[in-house]
Amino acid sequence: MRVFLSLGSNIEPRRNLAQALSELRRRFEVLAVSPVYLTAPVGDSEQPDFWNTVAELESDLEPEEIQHRLRDIEQLLGRTRDPLRPFGPRTVDLDLVLVDGRTGRFGTLELPSPLLARHSFLAVPLADLAPDLPHPVLGVPMKELARELAGANHRPPQPLGVELGE
Repeated sequence: MRVFLSLGSNIEPRRNLAQALSELRRRFEVLAVSPVYLTAPVGDSEQPDFWNTVAELESDLEPEEIQHRLRDIEQLLGRTRDPLRPFGPRTVDLDLVLVDGRTGRFGTLELPSPLLARHSFLAVPLADLAPDLPHPVLGVPMKELARELAGANHRPPQPLGVELGE
């Protein structure tokens, strides 16, 4: 299955995203990684900006198992979840965005991620990897969704031009 996931960090982002990609490559077949973008925090503005990217994977695992493995990587990299600040700073945030056009609920996971239709920090890097891929619910190509969301954002994602390593 073709799988897209988001990676984000605003605590030592260069190091943590590079380590997250390394761990992803140990567990999955990583096909491509988008450019890294600097993005404004969503839901809690009192924190540093995020570095965001999207990775494309190939996997035969079910969505819940993929998400479980992503949580293991987050824990390995020191991710803590503060119930008083759910959108606060984090070492790494890994989330499934799309899984081979699947839609609906998979355990506690909803696909496609509802955030994809609302936030340019997901849509813009995903459009770099799959510009003509239609959103499985909206039917709009990713490049159009990204353009629309970035245009509506007072601080659209800015490419950083950094390499995270192999």
